[in-house]
Amino acid sequence: MIAIIGAGASGLTAAIVAARAGAKVVIFEKNTKVGKKILASGNGRCNVTNENIKTAHYHGENPSFVTYAISQFNTLTCKRFFEELGVVLVEGNKGRLYPKSGQSSSVSSVLAYECERLGVTIKLNALVQDIQSDASGFSLLVNANWLHVRAVLIATGSLAMPTLGGCESGYLFAKKLGHKIISPYASLVQLMSFEDFSSISGVKCVGGVEVYIDNKLATNAFGDILFTNYGISGSAILDISRVVSLGIEQKREVKLKLDLASEYSKEQLKKLLQSRLKYANDKGVDFWLEGFVHSKLARFITKDFHSKRAKDLSPKELNALVFALKYFFLHVKQTLGLKSAEVSAGGVDTSQINPTSLSSKLIPNLYFSGEVLDVDGDCGGFNLHWAWASGYVVGKSMIK
Repeated sequence: MIAIIGAGASGLTAAIVAARAGAKVVIFEKNTKVGKKILASGNGRCNVTNENIKTAHYHGENPSFVTYAISQFNTLTCKRFFEELGVVLVEGNKGRLYPKSGQSSSVSSVLAYECERLGVTIKLNALVQDIQSDASGFSLLVNANWLHVRAVLIATGSLAMPTLGGCESGYLFAKKLGHKIISPYASLVQLMSFEDFSSISGVKCVGGVEVYIDNKLATNAFGDILFTNYGISGSAILDISRVVSLGIEQKREVKLKLDLASEYSKEQLKKLLQSRLKYANDKGVDFWLEGFVHSKLARFITKDFHSKRAKDLSPKELNALVFALKYFFLHVKQTLGLKSAEVSAGGVDTSQINPTSLSSKLIPNLYFSGEVLDVDGDCGGFNLHWAWASGYVVGKSMIK
């Protein structure tokens, strides 16, 4: 019998693949239902995968570790897998693929149904408390009862989003069995700033973001930027949050430079604002700027001289507005942490895992998949794709 610890995306996929080949599979899930994180993904729509699955979208101590798995289970393979289950995928922004129903429950339901159809045993409210290995396989302590199995897949996920079942059990099992753990930290997470953005909370724009660690450019991104009471969020912020989170973990100074007028160069923006002065009449600076940026943002960046009339702006003050839009700096205090992070960076050290089978190099018939491994992807369906792909590879491997 094959035991899978965790009924998330990778665990369910592995169970289906193995059961289709005739394996007897049991899944132990500590929650009351399967796929809780699937249900919450993509704001309830489930961003299943992306048209642009490439190694470059994945991170960890050994980013190339994912190459084999995503070559075996690419975007086309993923589409076919879900179409066979009855889920049609449609494309959204930036290559994102969602179920046509618009409901994440469509995905979790068909996975659970396929497991049931294939005879996979799913035990809910089943907490695996301990694991021991011997020459014949593994002994699992489940709800105070010992069970012996031939092979084990640890697909417990990470510490991210504990309200959806995120926990450290997979790390603890791996460590007990001799595996090294790369210390987990938050990724795809919102950021807290030292600056007070409460007056512009809710303002959303599209722009560029640059991350400076100890005053050196570390990474950049482009996309949605959302100001909040605690700091900043949005797709562009989630994309750079991994680098920010690591910088904070290392106790380094982290600041962001936002370009809130990225479609214009500095000179183009200056000329545009100068041309708008022709029609300023007696408008105050903040009201005059409202036709170009959000009213809250206009008041925020003109707070030092918003009582002035726009036509009375000096060249120095006009330059200050250009600078405020093109070089909007903020200093990061902290992330919102693993409790809010979509995924966790870090995990089981992949140097101790065979990339073509996802089996342990230390213990026979022990496997790992999904987020428990030191693999995390960019925003846009890459993390769920890794879950499917790693589960697919493990399912194929375990039956051998």
